[in-house]
Parts: sequence; C-alpha cells; structure tokens
Amino acid sequence: MCPRYSNKRQSSRTLGDPGSGGIADLYDVVDTIGLMTIDDVDNLEANLIMDLTRARHNVFVAEKTLVDCVVREHEVMTNLSKYKSAISKQKLDKADVGLGHMRITFKKHGLSHCSMPPGFHDSFTASQCHVTIQLD
Repeated sequence: MCPRYSNKRQSSRTLGDPGSGGIADLYDVVDTIGLMTIDDVDNLEANLIMDLTRARHNVFVAEKTLVDCVVREHEVMTNLSKYKSAISKQKLDKADVGLGHMRITFKKHGLSHCSMPPGFHDSFTASQCHVTIQLD
C-alpha cells in the first residue's frame, strides 16, 4: 500500500516560479513536509521519527532564542557598567579638581582657626563647631 500524502494548505505560488526567491522555495518545501500526514499503518515509525525530528527542531530553535536573549542581556549589562564607570570617573575628576583648588588656596592663604577657650568642649557639642574656608 502506498502512503497517501495530504497537503492541508496550498502555497500562494508554486515551486520554481520565476521571480520567487530560492530561500522562499525551501520554506515552502519545509512547510509542505510539515503538513504531510502518512495514513499507512506500516509507516507509523516514520511518523514518530518525523514528530521526534520536529520536536528536536523546536527545542533547537528555543535554545537559540534563549542564547540570543542571554547575549543581549550581557550586552545591556556591559553598556550599563560602562555608563556607571563614566559617571564615577566624572565624579572622581570633579573631586580631584576640588581638592586641587583647596590645596592651592591653603598654600596661598594658609589654614588658620581660633583656639578654643578652656571649657569650650564641655559646654558645646562638636556639631555646633563650624570651620569656614573661603575659596577665591
């Protein structure tokens, strides 16, 4: 008994039409094979092998999609790390400039403070003491 194939949907074009792309023809062949059913009981093993092949193909497609997502996640994390690094570098540069300016000012004008009277620390807390530095 010969296997009977049934195609559940027809393609909008036939294979080998002029102007149709080669890759599109391959997709049509794959779709056609995917839609075939074999009614012969003796070919049950062939049906099961085809089902297994389709399932493995779906697993490989899912794995590829997952890998693509993980790669994209790593790219985004890399960009975020670069951005945070650039922000930290800018903050460090600003702090270096500020410290350099303070150092020049201290060398130029000196740092002085008034001596505290002998019972000063007993009557006031440290949070009430203020040191003012004037930067030019």
